Order: sequence, then C-alpha cells, then structure tokens
Amino acid sequence: SAAKLFVAFPAQVCFIHDIRMPDKLDVWTKQPLHFHTLDAARNALQDESLLDPFFRAWTQALDAVDAATEVKCSTTFARELPDYGVNVLMIGESGAGKSTLVKVMTGNDSIVVSATHAGTSCDARYRSPCRINWVDTPGFKLPISPEDATHSNQSTLSRWKDSFLWRRWLARIKSILTAGDLSVRPSAVVYCHRASLRIVPERMMEIFGIVHSMQVPLVLAVTDVCGIDDTDLRAVRAALQGLVHALGPNRLNRVASYIEINSEAKTVRGHQHKVTGVKGLIEAVLNSLNPFHALQFLTRPWFNVGSARPPSGNAPFIMDGDLLK
Repeated sequence: SAAKLFVAFPAQVCFIHDIRMPDKLDVWTKQPLHFHTLDAARNALQDESLLDPFFRAWTQALDAVDAATEVKCSTTFARELPDYGVNVLMIGESGAGKSTLVKVMTGNDSIVVSATHAGTSCDARYRSPCRINWVDTPGFKLPISPEDATHSNQSTLSRWKDSFLWRRWLARIKSILTAGDLSVRPSAVVYCHRASLRIVPERMMEIFGIVHSMQVPLVLAVTDVCGIDDTDLRAVRAALQGLVHALGPNRLNRVASYIEINSEAKTVRGHQHKVTGVKGLIEAVLNSLNPFHALQFLTRPWFNVGSARPPSGNAPFIMDGDLLK
C-alpha cells in the first residue's frame, strides 16, 4: 500500500507522496480484535505482548519514512512511543463514569469512584501490562449553549465565568492532544457521557470537533444506560448517534465509535442488569490504534540539524492530511 499525506509545519507545508508501507502493517490495521467475553478482553490487557505487533508495525511505518530520502522529516520523536506506551484519554462531565470504567477495565480496586461528585481531582494514569495508559481526568460541567444562555435567568457575570472556564478547558484539551511529551499525548480519546445527564449538542460538538480535527480516534461511551427507561434511552441514542453522524469521518477517513455501557451489575426498578458494553469499549480502543498514526508524530529538525524534539512545552508538528490505502 502507499500513503499520501500532507505534513503541516508553521508557515510551511511539505507534501510527502508514495511512501511505500510494508504489507505486514495490514496484519494490525485490517484484522479487528474481537473477544468472546469481558474476562478475555481484560486478560488481554494483562498480556505484555498484546501490542507488540502494533509497535512493530509502527516502527516499520517510520522506517519507510526514513527510507524516503526526499522527506525532510525526523522520526526520532515518534520512535520513542513504544517506551512510553499508548495513552488513552478519558474525558467527560463529573459523575459520567470515567473512573468506574477504568476500574472495571484494569481491575484496579484502589480507584476512587463517585456518581454524585467529582471523584478525580487531577489527571491519574493507570497502566495496563500491555502498555496502554488509561488517563483518568477530572470531570467538568457542560455549559448551556450560547443561545440558551441568552434566554436564561443566569446573570451576565455567571455566563462570563462559565464561558471563561469552558474556553480554558477546551484550550487544555488542545494542548494535551498536541503535547510534545509522549507521557501526555494521547493516541485515542474516550468521551464518557452518563445516560441520565443532559445533552448539550453545541458544546459536545466543540469537544468532538477538536479531537476529530487532530485526527485522534474518538470513542463516545454512554454509561449507566440501565439508569433510564427504554423510551429515554432511545432518545439519548438518537441524539448522540446523530452527533456522531454529523461529525462524519476525519481526514484519515475514521469515524467516531458509539458504545452503550453498564459498568457495574446493579438492580434498577426491580430489574437486574449485568455489566455490558465494557468488552466493546476495550475492542474499540484497541481497534482504533493504527500504525499509520506514526506519521502524525513526525517532526522537523530545527534548522535541519540536531534533535527533532521541540523545546520543552512546544508540541511536535502534527499531520494534517489523508492516508490512502
């Protein structure tokens, strides 16, 4: 297969075409992982060799870039990813079930969870033996849409405060997605939304749009679906799947995944509900990983000499283009 892409640098666009990628990359990219049970999926995360084929394919993609002498990009930064592992960023409102999901997937009983208040006060990393780092982040509150805000009883000062905090949070997400630190930069994002929480389409699309524009795989996980009745669940499903459809594919022709989840077995209104959807979430995260994403981690050596690593605090230059199979 051949990859054609644009790599965007400040005030410069480099065109890289016909980079020949080894056929062995297809072993990872064209054969989706599937587990028969949740236990099998969780056991896979405990397998230290699970991502070995992915990292080999990742390195092969970078070798192909280095072999293309006309390409003036460095692969030094990208080659360090196997040492750090793959970061999966968990984001969502307070009480959306991010920590619970990480606890269920990793089996780490020390993780503090809460459905009524913020259980996570700062970013927390939980590493699976397979070299996936689950990054649990503090929750936030989705502000109402600008249109609704103008018709609400909320004071002007309060609206300004909410807007400021929201813009600051969006800026933080952008900085994480383009971080020059591989212990921070994610390879996938899971947005958690508790089924019983309100849906604010405009605000949610702002988040999804940022992730999508950075070509980072996005999984929309709707949690605690047993907490609402079937009629309400159908409405939630239609609304959120509508957002996924409106978002469409990113420039790598990848679409966001949608999964409904019950993280814990519980009894609601006399009905017993089993754990469901967690296996699908693990599969979605693993299958979203693509060795071709190594091209997004290419950097340009400063003044064409020395290390390709940007100075501390600056992001590596990310890819902005298409991969053609």
